[in-house]
Amino acid sequence: MKPILWIFLITFIAEQANAQFVLRYDKPASQFTAEQRGNPNKLGYMQEALPLGNGRIGAMFSGGIEQEHLMMNDITLWMNSKRGLDEVAQSGVRPRGYKNFDKVREAYQQGNYGTGENSMEARSTKYVSSTQPLGNYAPFTDLYISTGHSAEAIVNYSRTLDAHKGVGIVSYSIGDASFVREYFCSYPNDAVVARYTALNEKMNLKITVSTLHKVRSIKADGNTIVLNGEVSMEQDNIAFQQLVYIDAGKGKLMPQEDGSMDVIGATDVKIYLTGYSDYLPVYPSFKGRNYVEDSKNTMDEALKLGYEKLKKSHVRDVSSLMDRCQLELDYRPSRLTTDKLVNKGPSLELENLYFNYSRYLQLSCSRSAPVPSNLQGLWNGHLKPAWNCDYHTDINVEMNYWMVETANLPGSFSPYVDWVKILAQSGEHTAREAFGVKKGWSMGLNGNVFGFTAQNVHGRRSQQAAHWLTRNLFDHYAFNQDSAYLEDIYPILKGAAEFFVGFLAPWKDGTLVVYPTWSPENAYLVTQYGKLNKQTYGASWDQQLVLNLFTDCIEASTILNRDKAFRETLQEYIPRLCPQKIGQYGQLQEWPEDWDRPDDHHRHISHLIALHPGRDFSPLTTKEIADAALVTMKHRGDISTGWSTAWKTCFWARLHNGDKAHQFYEYLTSKRAYANLFDFHPPFQIDGNFGGTAGVCEMLLQSHLRSIDAKAKSIDKAAFVAYQKDKKKENHYVPVVPGEKIAEAPYILHLLPALPSAWPAGKVAGLRARGGFDVDMEWENGILKTATIHAENGGEFRIYSNDSLSRVLTLKKGESMVWKDN
Repeated sequence: MKPILWIFLITFIAEQANAQFVLRYDKPASQFTAEQRGNPNKLGYMQEALPLGNGRIGAMFSGGIEQEHLMMNDITLWMNSKRGLDEVAQSGVRPRGYKNFDKVREAYQQGNYGTGENSMEARSTKYVSSTQPLGNYAPFTDLYISTGHSAEAIVNYSRTLDAHKGVGIVSYSIGDASFVREYFCSYPNDAVVARYTALNEKMNLKITVSTLHKVRSIKADGNTIVLNGEVSMEQDNIAFQQLVYIDAGKGKLMPQEDGSMDVIGATDVKIYLTGYSDYLPVYPSFKGRNYVEDSKNTMDEALKLGYEKLKKSHVRDVSSLMDRCQLELDYRPSRLTTDKLVNKGPSLELENLYFNYSRYLQLSCSRSAPVPSNLQGLWNGHLKPAWNCDYHTDINVEMNYWMVETANLPGSFSPYVDWVKILAQSGEHTAREAFGVKKGWSMGLNGNVFGFTAQNVHGRRSQQAAHWLTRNLFDHYAFNQDSAYLEDIYPILKGAAEFFVGFLAPWKDGTLVVYPTWSPENAYLVTQYGKLNKQTYGASWDQQLVLNLFTDCIEASTILNRDKAFRETLQEYIPRLCPQKIGQYGQLQEWPEDWDRPDDHHRHISHLIALHPGRDFSPLTTKEIADAALVTMKHRGDISTGWSTAWKTCFWARLHNGDKAHQFYEYLTSKRAYANLFDFHPPFQIDGNFGGTAGVCEMLLQSHLRSIDAKAKSIDKAAFVAYQKDKKKENHYVPVVPGEKIAEAPYILHLLPALPSAWPAGKVAGLRARGGFDVDMEWENGILKTATIHAENGGEFRIYSNDSLSRVLTLKKGESMVWKDN
């Protein structure tokens, strides 16, 4: 069978068999105009083109008829920053800021609110905030393929992305001739690959490579185009290479003086793209990769294997990961193109597709690269992207990794671990120089790929982030139970805890609080001091995260049998932490003072972090706090940005209100999604995609509670409770010191905790639970039909389903059991 007929057949079969994975369109994406490139808020290519990626490199393809545009990215490529400084300077910290740190804290102690000369913000900016440039994530290159075809002449146009296989296909006809393009980005072979085929006609193509950065050289020779470029930095520019190899089959190749390549009279053209920068994740130089040699070696290996073997390996790789977790809601496929499906409004079909597609995006933008996915995952075509396309540590980079555990893509977590290791190394300098804390490490609001850990340039945005970043680290252990991994990350956990032991300070009531800080990104006493009055002390989210961190360190040190004295120090500190408080409206207070406003609809709800992604608030164990969280959720309202909508999906799921959680997920998928299903922030932030899928997982399975009493038959008596009522102060809830017994407490698997009525029937396979278990479930008429628990490592657990708590159950490694409610 001729290749093009085979591709048509495979495409048709794939669309029928994998409808819940396939994005479909009947027109090309918009061209990436100069106006769009200069303004990320202008909609077009980025919201319509379809993404490919292997975690390090990525591409988006437009499916243009006259001209195809592949926008290329390398996740390590940044600009406008500094690298290669000395170890202290590379952190970005303001040198010797600690000498004036008492002046900063004095402003807090005196209640100098607002933005005046001696305010908390002004002094934080003057004495603590960094003056170093953060820089921004940068585009890599652009590949243009001109076809000579006319949009007016074509019929039967189709553009698809099969998320199950990671393969994009464009096809159309002109008269009796048919044309097909196929694209994929290989993780096993680290290359972007394309194939152009024609039936009943020959193709004449022009292939051009360009970059928005400085071009050192570009040359077309033989089968190859080589572009060497340089990215502008404020210290030590970055060099990179894009290597393109073209196999024109029986066609003719004609290299051009301008570095382009003409393809004449071909029916089967294969294009291979590799490329690297000189970036290496080595602090403080961040340099040293032999990008030229690596490009050549990667290309040689790809060409040695050939197109078919590359594709087979790629599809096997992607599909094996996509098969690990699948959601199947009960709906009838509409056969609508994806853009029309979004425009139509809410549907189970769209919700199902969004879930599966978000998993594809996750494995496409985070695999084995040395840095994690950023605000746009991997895909950026702007020299000045929104919010620098950086790493915001006040929710965004953490949210990017919520679903890797529950949606069964744990291998995607390694870039996050590698990045935090660099931050911990750099953050030691920030802790010492900015705050005078000699043990441990500190991290501020914004990060880059060069170890930036300093405080944000605006004093009102001063914050700590190590406690949130490490929460993700320990949660990964909770899911995989890998003692070697725990050994690896323990120094990072301990360093974060050591910092807070040195940084916490007594407040007027004698309790220990974090300050300077803020409650991202909200303001208080707005009437008196304005909407920029954000600096505070003892913000509830900080206090919750410090308790979470100290508890994780206690458990980790117990499991590893080390640092008993430090463990005891943490146990002594926990009762001294500022309590959580319920305010005058029955809400959970965002600050230690009762400053909340019922009409505050701010998108951040940071003070509910112990509800999600934390584990310490629950309707099952801390009912009064959960009720207060419910009041807060009602105050904040229903309309918000993409990532905030996703977080609210998770919140409502943890409050066991499935219909409300579904309301937000429905809104996210139908009102906060672009045509290519990228999250609509606006403009584009990928955290909404990942947070929304995490929310679906939370609706179907929760495993954050621990059973510390094996004999207890009710969950409120069996589960560990992190906060208890203060016997002396009404509406105050003080932290509970975890004993070493917490290290042996089995996790409680809560089945269908927030199943929405909109999903009366369905099934899910491969959800992951803490303790090292995979869970498959099927339900009918809103009731669990059957669940199968698979033990990845073996161990104990309990099941909570239909308001009933099982006895302690045990599975050996590799064993499974079927559960049915009685």
